Parts: sequence; structure tokens; C-alpha cells
Amino acid sequence: MITCEEADVEVFKRRRRHPPGTGLQECALCHDDFVVPVKAEPLELGRWDLRLRCGQCGTYRDVVVSDGVAKRYELDLERGISEIATALRREDRDRMAAEARVFIAALEHDLIDAVDFDCH
Repeated sequence: MITCEEADVEVFKRRRRHPPGTGLQECALCHDDFVVPVKAEPLELGRWDLRLRCGQCGTYRDVVVSDGVAKRYELDLERGISEIATALRREDRDRMAAEARVFIAALEHDLIDAVDFDCH
């Protein structure tokens, strides 16, 4: 039996598109694209030593990449952060609109009045 939370995750996964990019954002174990850097150290000759962690399954991996790949991965991360921020703003707006509708309905049905807001 699938719980509501699991069903929500499954719907989210179906709607998500895996963005093009370096592939570093994809987990080598679970294949989700929740991989973020936890360490980034420059090496010689334009290379980077990265320690990556999957936010979904917790798997770590160490990779050495060129400066160009590291920069593209940084763009992948920025794009993901932007998508999350956009979704958060949308969810917040929808939540506030729902709360406003409930408040308006309560006022229209005389369920609340000024005394409910007395701060003393």
C-alpha cells in the first residue's frame, strides 16, 4: 500500500524532467538528480577534486573533473536552485490564497469578529 507521502513523491518524480548537464547531478546508485557538492578543492592544471553527496539516498562519491565541467556543474546547480525557489514561491502563493479564502469565508459567515483579534 502506498502512503499519501509516497504518492506525492511519485507524482513529483514523474513531472520532473532531468535537466541536461554534466551528469554529476545524477546519483550513481539511485539515479535521482539530487547530488550536491559537499567539498570542492582546486587541483593543478585546471582540475577540481569534488566530493558529491546524493540528497535522496545519502551516497557519497569523489570525482576529479576539469575546470570546464566544474563550471557547467555549477550552472546545473544554479538552475536547480532557481527551480526550487520558483516552486517555493508558487507553493507559498497558493497557501496564502487558500488561507485568505478561508478567512474571507469566516468573515462572511460571522465566525470571527474584532474581539478575536484583541491582543490584550
